[in-house]
Amino acid sequence: MLYSSSTRTRLTRMRRSTALVLLPTITMLGGLSSVSSASAASSVVSAEQPAKATQAVRHFYNVRFQRCLDADTNTGGNGGKVQLWDCGPWNQQDWEVRPDGSIYNMRFQRCLDADTNTGGNGGIVQLWDCGPWNQQWWVIRADGSLYNVRFQRCLDADTNTGGNGGKVQLWDCGPWNQQWWQ
Repeated sequence: MLYSSSTRTRLTRMRRSTALVLLPTITMLGGLSSVSSASAASSVVSAEQPAKATQAVRHFYNVRFQRCLDADTNTGGNGGKVQLWDCGPWNQQDWEVRPDGSIYNMRFQRCLDADTNTGGNGGIVQLWDCGPWNQQWWVIRADGSLYNVRFQRCLDADTNTGGNGGKVQLWDCGPWNQQWWQ
């Protein structure tokens, strides 16, 4: 590839310099700030502790099935179904990561909850009134997986039901893209 003299000079300078990458973050008061990549890397939450800072409302997009985490509009009460669905501007797909590690659904005003009766592989993930229970504590890990503190398993999109209405469940954490959420 041929570059002009000025382009070669800029490329050489870019390779030699150490770039400072600024990442946007949301502060506890909701303001947007920037931090260096070094301090962002040091703020990664360990698997034992829930997330500490409230984040802006967000959608959780599943990498494998290219669908969003969705609270079923027909079952929004306690025990309400959490599923995969095409991403859209709907508030049943709006989630807030709270300081206590809970993940709060904006439409139904309930938290993402791992059913205490089915905590093993294939365990039910549902909506439930928010409380101080560790089955509602989730850690967003560096690989994008959502780790449940109580059951020590990850939020997983069932590989057999990846379409609209697809099952979301607990499963042993692994390097699988059905457990990656953006």
